[in-house]
Amino acid sequence: MKKFFPLYIVFALAATGFAQTAVDRSVTAQTPQVETRTYEKDGKLVTERVTTSQVKEVEAVGIPKTFKAAIFVANRAGAEHDKLISSLEDLLTARISGNGFQVLSREVIANALTKFDPEVASSKRPADSLDAKLTEQSSALRLGQNLGADYLLVATLNSIGTKERAVKAYGVEMLNVDSNLRATYKIIDGNSGATLVADVVKATVTARHTANATEKSDDTVNELLDQAAEQLGNSLNSRVAARQIPVVSAAASLVEVTINVEAADLTIPDVRVEKDNTIAISESKYKVTPLNVTVELDGVAIGTAPGKIKLRPGFSKIRMTRDGFKPWERTINAVNGQTLTVAIEMSPEGYARWKDSTAFLNDLKNGAKLTDAQVKVLEGQAKMLENSYFRIKDISIHNHSIFGN
Repeated sequence: MKKFFPLYIVFALAATGFAQTAVDRSVTAQTPQVETRTYEKDGKLVTERVTTSQVKEVEAVGIPKTFKAAIFVANRAGAEHDKLISSLEDLLTARISGNGFQVLSREVIANALTKFDPEVASSKRPADSLDAKLTEQSSALRLGQNLGADYLLVATLNSIGTKERAVKAYGVEMLNVDSNLRATYKIIDGNSGATLVADVVKATVTARHTANATEKSDDTVNELLDQAAEQLGNSLNSRVAARQIPVVSAAASLVEVTINVEAADLTIPDVRVEKDNTIAISESKYKVTPLNVTVELDGVAIGTAPGKIKLRPGFSKIRMTRDGFKPWERTINAVNGQTLTVAIEMSPEGYARWKDSTAFLNDLKNGAKLTDAQVKVLEGQAKMLENSYFRIKDISIHNHSIFGN
C-alpha cells in the first residue's frame, strides 16, 4: 500500500464523533449590601455607610458525550514492523468502540483519500528532521479537517525490542527474556492542532529459560499488540469517562488567497501579422502562465492554480507541481486577501519539450511576407501552444497577433 504521509502509515481513519457543546451564560445582580459604622471624631458623631453591589455570573459548558475524530495509526518502530499496524488498528478500534466512538468504514476513508494525490506528495525528508515532523502532523491535521473531524486520535507504535535478564537463585540458573512494546496515543484539537491529552503504554511478555526447560512462542508479537491495545483503550476510555478531554476550540474563519503562476525566465515574442500578411516581431514579450498547476497544502492536494484557494489563517506549507516543471514549495503565513505570485522553473525535460513546441517561432523573420495558407498554419501552431495547458498573457494589440485577438 502506498504511504500517503512521510512516516505515517495510514491504515485507518476512524471517526468518532465529538459533538459541539453548548455554552450557557447568565448574569444576575445580587441585592446590595450596606455596612454601617458610627464613631466620634473631633467632638462629632460620624455615621459611615458603605454600599457593596455584587454581580453573579454563571457559565455552564456542556460536556461532550460523542466524539468526532479521525484516527491515524503510525509506525516509528522500523519499516520491518509496518505489517503490524493493521493489527494494532483493529485491536485498538475494538477496545474503544461502544465507548462514545463510532468507527467509519474503510470505503468512506478511501473516498476521502482520493483528494490526496501521492504522485505530488511532498518529497521525503530525513525522519528525524524538524521539517519532516511538522509536515507529518500538519498533513494528518489537514486531512482530518477535510473529513470534518473535530479531533484527531493519533496512535503510534514506537518501539519493539527484547531484554535478557540472567537470574541465579537457590541453585537454579534462569534466563528471562523480556519482549517489550511501547506505544503512545494523543488527542489533537482538529482546529488548532494542539495536543489535548496523551499517554504512553508499555507491554511486556516474558519467556523463561533454564537448563531443563525452554519457553518458545510464535505468538509473542500478537500478545504484545493485544496488551498495548488494551492499555491504550483503557487509558483513552478513562479519560473520556473522567471528562478530561477539553471541548474543541472554535474553528478559525477561512481566508482567501489568490495564486498567480508564471514560468520563470520564460517569455514568448510578440509576433503580429499585418494586413498584408507581413510578419512584425515586436520587442515586447508575453509572459507564459502554466495552467493546471497542482496546489498541495500541508501534504494534501486541494486544487489547481492559477486561481483562488481557501485555507485556515496562519502558517501552512504550500507546494505546487506540474509536469515539466520543478516542484515549488514554501511556508506561507496566510491572511485574507493575500496574493501569492509564484514563478516555477522548468525541468530539463520540460524545457526540451517547450523548445520543440516553440521551434516554429525561430523560423520567423521580421518583415517576411506570408501567403494566406502560411498564415493559417502559423495561427494553428500558436493555438496548439495555447491549448497545451499554457496561457499567453494578454496585452493591448493594434494589429492581428498570433497569440489571441
